[in-house]
Amino acid sequence: MSTFQGKVAFITGASRGIGAAIARELARKGANVVLAAKSIEKHKVLPGTILSVAEEIREIADRHQNGAKALPLQLDVRDANGVEEAIKATSGTFGHLDIVVNNASAINLSPTTEVAPKVYDLVNNINARGTWLVSRFAFPYLIESARSSRNPHIVTLSPPLNQSMFDPKQTPMKVFADTRALYAMSKFAMSTAAYAFAAEGAEYGIASNTLWPYTMIGTSAMRIVNPNEGAERSWRSPRIVADAAVRILEEDARVFTGRFLIDELYLRQSHQFSNDLISAYSLGGKDTPFKDLAEDLYITPEVRKAVQSYYK
Repeated sequence: MSTFQGKVAFITGASRGIGAAIARELARKGANVVLAAKSIEKHKVLPGTILSVAEEIREIADRHQNGAKALPLQLDVRDANGVEEAIKATSGTFGHLDIVVNNASAINLSPTTEVAPKVYDLVNNINARGTWLVSRFAFPYLIESARSSRNPHIVTLSPPLNQSMFDPKQTPMKVFADTRALYAMSKFAMSTAAYAFAAEGAEYGIASNTLWPYTMIGTSAMRIVNPNEGAERSWRSPRIVADAAVRILEEDARVFTGRFLIDELYLRQSHQFSNDLISAYSLGGKDTPFKDLAEDLYITPEVRKAVQSYYK
């Protein structure tokens, strides 16, 4: 029996992209998934809704005959009352909650002088506040999950916090100049919260870790940020993040916590993924040279060196 059979995962931003990919992979392994996102009707540009992903989950469950179920909940993670009610609805439907995936995020790379205060509030309320709200209202249920030995985890999609990231002698400040202050503040606030959740959850046996892709990921949001023809060939599929996330969620929550993980490094170091397995995620085809892949934001020289070592 899968380690996820009967477990319940609450995933924000689950109507498309990485969130939807994680939901599909968990469903394949028998987990019940709560699809929490704003999109309930088809967007004129962005594909996917929580209803279309729920239908995919039903098809996956039928195909694998594992009983996995989907609960689509329309949710704006900025709404405290809405988040609290969504978590209650999760417990009311499935009886418990074991996994939280903080994936919902807004991106804005505008220069500081061009950012209106209301845009600042929007981005930080989704990224930082939304992550805190979902985790805050989930925490009592995760404590109960730990007491019932169901191995509770929080995974937050945000960049690694390490000393070299903030040392200009090691990581060029251009890393932050490219993304500007607003986005950097909001994403690193998510990482700070994730680490603090690990500290708070340790006494109960609740794990909290962050996960970040080494390369740009081919999501609908990325296609809007970078619509250049051919750009997608240098990106990877959301499946690499989903495959890493699901394996993180299988780790022992009592000891595997407070870590800042990079998808490729984690899959290689902890699960012995080969070059062939990693190259299969390339949207440009498995023969795409490593040097042609587009690095994601906030990749430090130490992370780059560690990943490059596998391609020598």
